[in-house]
Amino acid sequence: MPFFGFTPRLPRASLAALLLLALVSGPSAGNLCAAGAGNVRQSVARAPATVKLRGISYTDARAPFVQFGYKASYQAASGVLTLRSGASEVVLTVGSREAKLNGLRLFLGEPVEVYKGTPVVTTIDLERFLLPIVRPSRLGRKAVRTIVIDAGHGGNDSGTRHIKRKLNEKTFTLDVAKRLQAMLAGGPWKVRMTRTDDRFIELSDRAEFANNAKADLFISIHFNAVAAGSDVRGTETYVLTPQFQRSTSSAKAGPEDKVAYPGNRHDARSAILGYHMHRQLLAKLKSEDRGYKRARFAVLRLVDSPGVLVEAGYLSNDTEAAKIANAGYRGDIAEALFAAIQAYDASVGAPTKAP
Repeated sequence: MPFFGFTPRLPRASLAALLLLALVSGPSAGNLCAAGAGNVRQSVARAPATVKLRGISYTDARAPFVQFGYKASYQAASGVLTLRSGASEVVLTVGSREAKLNGLRLFLGEPVEVYKGTPVVTTIDLERFLLPIVRPSRLGRKAVRTIVIDAGHGGNDSGTRHIKRKLNEKTFTLDVAKRLQAMLAGGPWKVRMTRTDDRFIELSDRAEFANNAKADLFISIHFNAVAAGSDVRGTETYVLTPQFQRSTSSAKAGPEDKVAYPGNRHDARSAILGYHMHRQLLAKLKSEDRGYKRARFAVLRLVDSPGVLVEAGYLSNDTEAAKIANAGYRGDIAEALFAAIQAYDASVGAPTKAP
């Protein structure tokens, strides 16, 4: 099956034999992609086998990565598959939706499975999430001209709160948005804000604003909360759940999984944007990694561009709320978002003139 335009060149008979070998040879199949497997390793890499499990398409998790020069190590006893190439590392665990990419926690649509001794991952997770992140150049370059910044909540919608400190999410999202706007103003981008003051804006109107502005990127800024006094803290990053997958918080599939939203046209590029956002926020804030996740939030569903929603911290946590209330810390959040936009633009953007 082709990956990002790659088509196997093997004769039909050879291809069938290799697919059979990859899927039926049992635990020893884990060694086919290991260093030193020679021509067999390269042949399997060019013919990733796809199977249906419970009606879901799964693909050999190693083959496409080996095609890109990764070394694969699969420990059948623990179910851990490690893929390495230089400084890049992907760790997948059989039976788990949680994976690691260069040390970051990220969540797949479905758990990694084993099929006849071969670790397999959903084809959607490979094509719209993992592979775009590790090889963004396969997508080609597209100019980033207009960036829309969305300060979450506003007006009569205060968002999350820290009651004792009388801190409101809407205040801090707008502050971070304005800081990011100022940083982007010196670059080659046109920057638009869904709100510049304390007003309520419907979620659908935020997406419509971005679409009318012909946004090339959509950045929605938020702060999280759980029950008062909770120890939960850290940073979460969200992109839109791909069609035919369940969101990270969903325990089982639902009818909404089958719907194609405007945002799904940009799944692969959103995956890249979300990765850079999560990576830069964690590096800058030194916060707990709550995970890079997928959800069908209204603004992500309806915006017709690559989009991301960041939950930069927990206002319900006393320690983290104190940090968020500090202007310098909010400046750090804005700097991280700015660095992520730069990294995204460097990986898949194209030269553009200043507005």
